[in-house]
Amino acid sequence: MVLLLATAMAVGAVDSVEIRGKVATEGATWTADDFAGFYYDLDDNIKTEELTTTLTDNKLAEPNGVVYTTTAQKADFEYEPWGSYNVIGFMAEKYFAGYLDTPDTTDDVLFHESKDENVLSDEQVLQILVDNDDERTLTSGTPLDLEEGYELAISAIDIDGNKVYLELRKDGTVVDSKVISPSKDGATMKDKTYYYKKDVGDSKDVVIVAAHFKNAFRGADTNLATVDGLWQLSDTPKDVSENTEYDKMTIQTVTADTIIMNNEDNDITLSKNKDITLMPGISIRTADADELRYYIYKEITEPGVHEIRGDVATGTYTWDADNFAGFYYDIDDNIKTEELTATITGENKLSEPNGVVYTTTAQKADFEYEAWGSYNVIGFMAEKYFAGYLDTPDTTDDVLFHESKDENVLSDEQVLQILVDNDDERTLTSGTPLDLEEGYELAISAIDIDGNKVYLELQKDGVVVDSKVISPSKTGATMKDKTYYYKRDIGDSKDVVIVAAHFKNAFRGSDTNLATVDGLWQLSDTPKDVSENTEYDKMTIQTVTADTIIMNNEDNDITLSKNKDIVLMPGISIRTADADELRYYIYKEVTIEGEEAAPTPAEAAPAVDETEDKTAVEKVETAVAEEVNKTEEEAKAVEEKAKEEVKAEPEKEEENKTAPQAPGFSSIFALTGLLAVAYLVLSRRD
Repeated sequence: MVLLLATAMAVGAVDSVEIRGKVATEGATWTADDFAGFYYDLDDNIKTEELTTTLTDNKLAEPNGVVYTTTAQKADFEYEPWGSYNVIGFMAEKYFAGYLDTPDTTDDVLFHESKDENVLSDEQVLQILVDNDDERTLTSGTPLDLEEGYELAISAIDIDGNKVYLELRKDGTVVDSKVISPSKDGATMKDKTYYYKKDVGDSKDVVIVAAHFKNAFRGADTNLATVDGLWQLSDTPKDVSENTEYDKMTIQTVTADTIIMNNEDNDITLSKNKDITLMPGISIRTADADELRYYIYKEITEPGVHEIRGDVATGTYTWDADNFAGFYYDIDDNIKTEELTATITGENKLSEPNGVVYTTTAQKADFEYEAWGSYNVIGFMAEKYFAGYLDTPDTTDDVLFHESKDENVLSDEQVLQILVDNDDERTLTSGTPLDLEEGYELAISAIDIDGNKVYLELQKDGVVVDSKVISPSKTGATMKDKTYYYKRDIGDSKDVVIVAAHFKNAFRGSDTNLATVDGLWQLSDTPKDVSENTEYDKMTIQTVTADTIIMNNEDNDITLSKNKDIVLMPGISIRTADADELRYYIYKEVTIEGEEAAPTPAEAAPAVDETEDKTAVEKVETAVAEEVNKTEEEAKAVEEKAKEEVKAEPEKEEENKTAPQAPGFSSIFALTGLLAVAYLVLSRRD
């Protein structure tokens, strides 16, 4: 049971993030300026990739309906004395194309020690795994861990501390050893640099690991050295030879610095609601709409913290959902609500109060279960929120609007996070409640003999907070008959529907009761405060209306000096280039959680002393027998009570009251626990 629970929790932790480019309605061109998925270096303003689409009757006709070009650019090593190399973005990832010669110096050791210094000339590129100038200390007992199973270790240091004997291991096997002399008088760059070169694919003697040693020291008990420059390339090349196919794209041309691909032999029709993979790392998504609307995007699933950036600016600039993928956007209905303007004055300063102005205006959106009508959605601080329910004229199907007293929560200066909005069909049974967010679950308590009336209970954190009878299968059932809803006071808003489920049908069987849900909606029961004068980091809310929120940087001058990371508000920050000229963008960070390891069997169940097995089993068996006898009558009473409640449907519902928990449930849960213990003990005994 514990293992099963751990597995379920691990699966639920998997997540992903989509980084999209600008939205297009016809042929378009994307570069790193307007597609944050492409490789970009803010400090040196390096961008290499470009993708162009050409439309013919909503078709990207082969061979040149899609053309992708990437051209290598010069980049400096983080440890700058080593010089520079050619970097290239390829399929939205950063790669190494070749080492570059630095005139009038021999410090460019990695270039001079590589035989085939330009790997792109050999029609391949290598992933850059490590490039930094962080200082770290190695000791004889703590090797330096690298990527792909490599580690660099001090084997010995001579008595003067001048010579360091190093070993490089891969997967525990020594693949290279070398002596360097970082501390000797007049040491050159080569004396201070450990390097490892090998044949990689068709390229010969390429340096794939390098470490610059600042110094070395031999002590009485340990040897140590300081590394202040580190570089590593993958030893598995990426093939970019001509005619290589990557999904719908084929490489046409490869030179010493450029790769060109197109969609040869692959016509691509941009029909509505499509998700089309162009190549690994880059896909196209089209709107579920009659008019053509589409964008390219990159999906990231790797656990960790990832940055979604907006367009790069050099002066006053405005971002909205078109040029900042961090803002909320609905491609199907073309809904975008947020806009942020940065106004530069004086010495690269965003002067208060209006150096930064953020405005968001609610827009009409349809529920995924469309029969319920529509609501106002609003992006706030780069997240999607609910602002209020909307009335649909000439119908009563808009149950969520009619059943909410304060239908517009933004008028009460608050918004609610939208947790669930879908029209997926799912089946509930009497034994499998519907799990919702924030600890809620919706369960079938009973169904009458005709299958017309369904008695439902909503629990939060195991406590019943609402119960209701609906009639989805009766003749002439209305939307209200088919919709379960739960409303409550949220902050300053009264009687807001925060949970709703549309039941397509219900059925009572001989062994189990079941029902089909085909519309589901949930709002958070914790409001987000958007009242005037509320401060969020450097931003303060100035104006709130029934549909709009305006913020600015009142009382907070912001200077855009070089190499700064400035939080504007939760969800939106500014990053400036480490350069003399002003270059900056706004960005949003997204964290993708990794899977948690399931506990080992030894962790899942504590060991049981075999000498105590018999006594433990006898105690459990006795307790189970007693509990069965005690619970049997209570369980019958619960069933009869549920049947009576279904038959006697209340004419007037009492809402916002905590329903009492049915008698006997605690005994049933106790019985389940005792049976589980008995099973585990008996399994150990066997």
